[in-house]
Amino acid sequence: MALNLGPRDRLTTLPKVNRRALRKYGEFWRALQLVGDALAEAEKVAAKSTDGTRSKRGGKGVSAKAGGEGQHWSVASPDEISASAKKAHGSLKVMASSAKRWEAELVSREWRK
Repeated sequence: MALNLGPRDRLTTLPKVNRRALRKYGEFWRALQLVGDALAEAEKVAAKSTDGTRSKRGGKGVSAKAGGEGQHWSVASPDEISASAKKAHGSLKVMASSAKRWEAELVSREWRK
């Protein structure tokens, strides 16, 4: 059975813990969590949104011309937003699992700038 140690116990149990590396790893892990939260919000927005032109364009985003200058802009469809968020979420899971696997190595060595 694994024992979940708090942050203070973790400093004394890991071999040769570099405090700066531990802080950097904590910042990195927090950034991964923030990206995951943002992706979850994007998936919620995609689930709530509707696309009135879906039948005309086959699920593609809506395009329009802005003014006489001919500038173009487009809006992604809910299906495109959902697919992109799911793909990014999968990549984030891979990165997070790699970070967990290499946690001991990352906190024991100096991070390069």
